[in-house]
Amino acid sequence: MRSIFSLPFGHTTGMASFEKTFSPQNLQWEHIVGDTTRLETVLQHSRFSLASYDFADSEVVRAEFDDYARFYTIRVLSLKWFDHPQAVQMTPIYVWADDTHVVSFAKEPLQAVERARQKLSHNPDWVSSSARLVYYLLDEVLASLFAFLDKLYEQVELLEDHVLTEHRTQGIEHHIFALKREALRVRRAMASMRDAISQLVRYWTAQYPDDPFYYMELYDHMLRQFDSVDTYRELVNSVLDLHLSTVSNRLNEIVKTLTLVTTVLLPASLMAALYGMNFDYLPLVHYRFGFFVVLGLIVAVSSLVYGIFRYRRWI
Repeated sequence: MRSIFSLPFGHTTGMASFEKTFSPQNLQWEHIVGDTTRLETVLQHSRFSLASYDFADSEVVRAEFDDYARFYTIRVLSLKWFDHPQAVQMTPIYVWADDTHVVSFAKEPLQAVERARQKLSHNPDWVSSSARLVYYLLDEVLASLFAFLDKLYEQVELLEDHVLTEHRTQGIEHHIFALKREALRVRRAMASMRDAISQLVRYWTAQYPDDPFYYMELYDHMLRQFDSVDTYRELVNSVLDLHLSTVSNRLNEIVKTLTLVTTVLLPASLMAALYGMNFDYLPLVHYRFGFFVVLGLIVAVSSLVYGIFRYRRWI
């Protein structure tokens, strides 16, 4: 897979190369998708050659910020929810930046990067430094996380409705624990992104003290998202507690019903046991209508017990 664009923010032609200079700093952004060979070539011919990542690692679940002498690097994560199977896909986005160049890399095309490209292509005057360019890129990445969190919340709501409305509980535990596991993965990823964004904002504040830009908005967004993940994780735990409580209540109802039925039939069982004994001298044993008398007595006593239960609202 190879998809490359290079932005000095002048003439735009889709995903092609942009060769106009728009600022005195000759600021340029090059984004590479999937082509690690091209990325290595770009890094080797730039000031970013000291920074390296293991791109063969397919399970990157942490963000990271590194400050070098002449540039900095940051790795953030783009999150996507899949319904079948229920799982979170984490796609790392790598960024290298100095005063005049920004290089970014992702293993697959991302809508957040494309939105940032379109926004900056149509508004090149927004970018007066590489920090602002990286800001707009990360801002789109974090904005996409709000949609992901909404999707995660929908999954929690669906699971809660399923617990409350479905009488069959088989398999629900699997979905609850799967969602709980994914929520924990997301929380860990968000925690690392919060720390990386915090370090980046402190770096920007130290490097650009006279720039009155709103860098702290990135960190504020990250804090809101991290708090949301914590809330959703607690909601999943609440759904688990609700499920266990529902199962317990249903079991109690079943036991209660069986107990009442057993109690109503207990007099009948007692009489049947008495008259089932092999004694010649039992009341009504030799009476012509003895069977019907005992049967009527059983029905009367059982009805009386049932009526008492109904009167006391036990059933």
